[in-house]
Amino acid sequence: MPIAGLRRGTCAARSSSFPDRVDVHYAHGSATIHSVEQSATIGLRERRRQATRLRLTTAARALTAEHGLSGFTVEQLCEQVGVSRRTFFNYFPTKEDAVVGHGDDSLDDDVVAWFVAGGGAPGEPSAGLLDDLVALTAAEIERIAVTADELAAFIAATTTEPDVLRRFMNSGAALDRRLVALVEEREGLRAGDPRAEAAVLTVSALMRRACERFFAPDNASPFRELAADSLAAARAVYRA
Repeated sequence: MPIAGLRRGTCAARSSSFPDRVDVHYAHGSATIHSVEQSATIGLRERRRQATRLRLTTAARALTAEHGLSGFTVEQLCEQVGVSRRTFFNYFPTKEDAVVGHGDDSLDDDVVAWFVAGGGAPGEPSAGLLDDLVALTAAEIERIAVTADELAAFIAATTTEPDVLRRFMNSGAALDRRLVALVEEREGLRAGDPRAEAAVLTVSALMRRACERFFAPDNASPFRELAADSLAAARAVYRA
C-alpha cells in the first residue's frame, strides 16, 4: 500500500479474516462459546475506553503546553474533557501519566491489522515492508494532530519535568519493541531476527527527520510527502 493511500481519519484496509461464525474455544477442559455479537460488544466497549483515554491525553498535553504541567489540576482536566474525577483515575493514576499517554493507545488496531496482513512469504522481509512501516508510523504521528507552535510549547513545558521526560523515553523504547514484534509477526521472522530491528530503527530515524522538516516554520509540504522523500533518499543510499 503506498504511503499516500492511508489518509488521516480513515481506516486503511480491514483484515478479511473477521469471524463470521460462532467460535468455540476450549480452556481447562470446558468449551466457552463466544458469539460474533459478544465479540463485537467487547470490541466496541474497548474502543470507547480507548477514545476516552485519548481525549484525556490530548487535553492533558494541550493544557501542559498552555499552562505548564503544574499549571492545571486533574479537576480542570476532567472538566475540559467532560468526565468525572473518578473516571479519570479509572484510566490514569496521575496527571503525569495522562500527559505521557497509555501504551495501548500508541497504535490503532485497524492500522496494525492492515500492516500485519501485508507480509509475503514467511521468513523473508517483503518488498513493501519499509513503505508499510512508514505508513503505519505516519498514521500514528498524524493522530497527535498538533501545530508547530503547540509542539514547541509542549516541549518547552516538559523539558523542566525530568520524570515526564523519562516516561516519554521509556514509552518510545516500548513502542519500538512493539514495532519490532509486529514486523516479526508480519514477515514470519523468528524472535530476535536482527532484520526486524534494523527495519524499525531505520524507519524511526527517517520519521524523526521528517518530523523536524514538517514542523519547520517555512514548511508547506504534507507530512507523508516528507516521509516518502526520506524513505526514497535512504533507498538511494542503500543502492549506492
